[in-house]
Amino acid sequence: MRLTYLDILEQCFHDKFRGYNKQEVDTFLHLVADDFKSMAEDIKDKDRQIDLKSEEIRELQQSQDELAQQQSETTTSPEVEEELRALRKELEEKNQLILQLETAAENQSNGNGAFSQLTPEMIKEKAKKIINTAKEHAEQHKANAAKELDSLQIDIQKLQLQKQQLMENIRTTAVEHLNKFKAETQNGNAGNSVQD
Repeated sequence: MRLTYLDILEQCFHDKFRGYNKQEVDTFLHLVADDFKSMAEDIKDKDRQIDLKSEEIRELQQSQDELAQQQSETTTSPEVEEELRALRKELEEKNQLILQLETAAENQSNGNGAFSQLTPEMIKEKAKKIINTAKEHAEQHKANAAKELDSLQIDIQKLQLQKQQLMENIRTTAVEHLNKFKAETQNGNAGNSVQD
């Protein structure tokens, strides 16, 4: 069974615990499907070109046959012979072009295209490499996040210590001011009672 780009796009994979990254698989499948689609379109274009060139050759052969028939019926003038030579040359060029297009189309359909040499094993191996690279990146990000978390925890502890020291300083200063105020108030009251 040959896959089409729609087969690839519609392929679904079941989620498993610790399975493949679904987004990476989908992205890769979309890339493969797009390549298959463009290759299929290229092959259709080549087939259309071959059909057009085949039709031109039929027309040229028909023209050549008609000219040959006319030539056999009448003597050919130099102008007709010149036109006949030109038509034969054009026919030969068209034949060569058709051969080239047929060869190119045959190579693509026989698997000589850029993606036709990819096997499922190669695709699986490439997917494994992508997944391993993603895991390595994830581990690196996880390690960096752990370092940053440790650094933040140390900073938090420093800030908590500073907060405690600041609160202690404020408390001490407030107590000192309060004691000073009480002392001044008592001295002021004592001074007022002596004056009375």
